[in-house]
Amino acid sequence: MDRKKIILILALIVFLGTFLRFYKLGEVSFVADEFLDINASYGYFKTGDWQAWNFNLENPAERINVASDERAWIYRWQAAQLFNFFPPTEAVARSVSAAWGVLAILIIFLVARDLTKKNEIGFLSAFLFAVSVSGITFGRHFRMYAMFFPVFLLFSWTLFKFLESDYAGKNNFFRMLKTASGLNFFYAIPAAILAVLSFHLHPLTANIVPIAGIYIFVQALLFYKNNKIFKSKYAALAALKFVGLVLIVLLKPESVEIFLGGLVFFENHWNYFLIAFNDYSLILMAILILAAGIWHLLKKEQLTKETLWLALSFFVPLLMSIFLWRRNIGEQYLFFAKSFLIILIASGIYAAADFFRKNLKQSGGRYYVVTIVLLAALLPNYAYFFQKNNTYQQNYHSENPNYRSVFIYFKKHRLSNDVLITRNFRNYYWSGEKVKTFDFGGELSKENFKLADLQKIMSENPSGWFVYSKNDENYIAKDAQKFVEKNLEKINALAVRGDVSVYRWENNPAPN
Repeated sequence: MDRKKIILILALIVFLGTFLRFYKLGEVSFVADEFLDINASYGYFKTGDWQAWNFNLENPAERINVASDERAWIYRWQAAQLFNFFPPTEAVARSVSAAWGVLAILIIFLVARDLTKKNEIGFLSAFLFAVSVSGITFGRHFRMYAMFFPVFLLFSWTLFKFLESDYAGKNNFFRMLKTASGLNFFYAIPAAILAVLSFHLHPLTANIVPIAGIYIFVQALLFYKNNKIFKSKYAALAALKFVGLVLIVLLKPESVEIFLGGLVFFENHWNYFLIAFNDYSLILMAILILAAGIWHLLKKEQLTKETLWLALSFFVPLLMSIFLWRRNIGEQYLFFAKSFLIILIASGIYAAADFFRKNLKQSGGRYYVVTIVLLAALLPNYAYFFQKNNTYQQNYHSENPNYRSVFIYFKKHRLSNDVLITRNFRNYYWSGEKVKTFDFGGELSKENFKLADLQKIMSENPSGWFVYSKNDENYIAKDAQKFVEKNLEKINALAVRGDVSVYRWENNPAPN
């Protein structure tokens, strides 16, 4: 395939992916941790320091949480630079993720083509990611995951090239190192830089340790099986890794405690299996195509090392998420591993098409194209785009509340002396109101918002509003919720419907 055709096909895929990520980018309101990113990014833009911004009071937030505000600051810094030229709207902020989502299409094409030695698999990988529901969702979400996805993929790829690739350059030093160690040190510095960047974006980068460890162990066994000797670069790397782990245990025991604290053995999180395949309309077919892709790369292309690396890069995080991770189940935590699943499924689609091309000689070319088109039409979850609630549109049936609509209603109907009880980190949506706000906290709060706290606020303020979502109920005492339901006026306007509760009080109603 000549370069012009490659560029043309890839350009069409990138155009499709770009449209799906930028179209109506600001249509849906911010939700969950997007508020943390907009607060921190705009705070940095306004002050030059990583401190959250209070949009309500139009000054730096009183809350000082350096760890939260500086988290993944390289990603947030990009949004802060955009605010020099554009207002801090949802679309502008999310355009950072959308741009990284488009870049990821190019990166997954290059990595897939290099590891599988097939342009076709590269194109299929790029296409599957371009229309991937999770890829589009995180590419339209103001969080670092859209950047973490391609960075981890590049890190994984450069690490594999460091371990296995031949040195084709003219530098005698790198050639000497390759001959002496079997490692391509040309990739050592890029791998190290990407490792630091990837870990900065998210600690899930640590999954590379078991991935690489298992890979090295398996390769050491295969080398012994084929050569009947233990001496190999894999045995040396395994020994170095063991020594390194011992040194970490001895010199940095607190790091080991933190790592182990994030694990819980034999936890049952089977939902991660469904999350892994939620980009596909037919899970069983996706699994069969995945198996076909692994078989094809192993048998037909004889890419044993590449196939093992790709398979481990997907299955190790998947199994760890199901049985070991001590964290709430969330699609975002497994998103980074989906690139390897996509490459393997793309290989499976190519394997099916290649089978017909080689076994139906008279019409093989026609069936080759038909197979690719048919599987590309059947596998992705296109039904998502026709749902009433998705990343392009939102109504009161949506899983996430429309905070924009809720607080537009609040700003329109509030009295001058009204106070507000809610999660204060969402103050982006009552920007400039300078309303007195009581925050009932969240995950990091030591205790729930108590009934006594609510009654005290109401006794000192003759009128106000209480706004909380379904997720917020975990941070509000049950008796406080019951008091609100019995004694406060529930707002049932269309603008505040959905997975959110909006109440108001006036003239201190007597508690029941």
